Amino acid sequence: MSYEEQGAVEEERRNLDSLPPEEREVALKYWREVKSDFRFDEYLRGCLNCGVCTSACPAAKFYDFGPREMIQYMMRDEADKIYEFVNKKVWACVQCYSCSMRCPFNNEIAGLIMVLREYAVKMGLKSAKEILAPYRRILYVVMTTGNQVTPNMIQPETFPDWGPQAVEEAKNMDLYRKAVPVDLLQRSDIGWHASLQTAVELMTIMIESGVLDSIRNVDQDLYDMIMDIYDERSQQLREIKEKYERGELNEDELPDSWLDL
Repeated sequence: MSYEEQGAVEEERRNLDSLPPEEREVALKYWREVKSDFRFDEYLRGCLNCGVCTSACPAAKFYDFGPREMIQYMMRDEADKIYEFVNKKVWACVQCYSCSMRCPFNNEIAGLIMVLREYAVKMGLKSAKEILAPYRRILYVVMTTGNQVTPNMIQPETFPDWGPQAVEEAKNMDLYRKAVPVDLLQRSDIGWHASLQTAVELMTIMIESGVLDSIRNVDQDLYDMIMDIYDERSQQLREIKEKYERGELNEDELPDSWLDL
């Protein structure tokens, strides 16, 4: 009896057998993208399998999640396990950096988790789309005004798409505000305002830096909405500047806020 001679199979491909065939190439591409990031070699130094990172992890106490699990997969070049980890567990991390501070090998474990998340967004993985879906309104506000929502903005009428949970959260908003060590009571007065030029500049930065490309990968509709607003505001800003240069507008006639238009 003879057997067909087989060449060596690279480790990362040999580990893909546990995935459905249609996911193997995606998983392999994802893992190679992560490893090609310059931060990967800087953040991953080694592992003693001591478990200190997981023992210090607050998420590990409540979820099927552990930093040591992730590091071990990376050390063994297990592309399939990393892919499964990203699609099921990586979003449980709260980025407290307890694991990084305690690692005896000085691994930047929380940084590696951020790298995994970044490439999940860039490649539009299912888990990234699902985890970011509830935050599309916040992303919309940040992208279009440069501001974040504040506690007193989280009201049922403001976020109707959040469902009945928003009603329950709103009942305790005064208590939540007292628990936050920074005075946010008056932030809603300025939280939605930015000058037209500032708003356009901020959106331009988001576009040029590739942030909008990442959003497009996980939410095409949100991307289209933001780009429509950007085009409209850019046109408004150009028209105002042209009128001002022609002497058709005085300084006191210029809008203080894009909301005034």
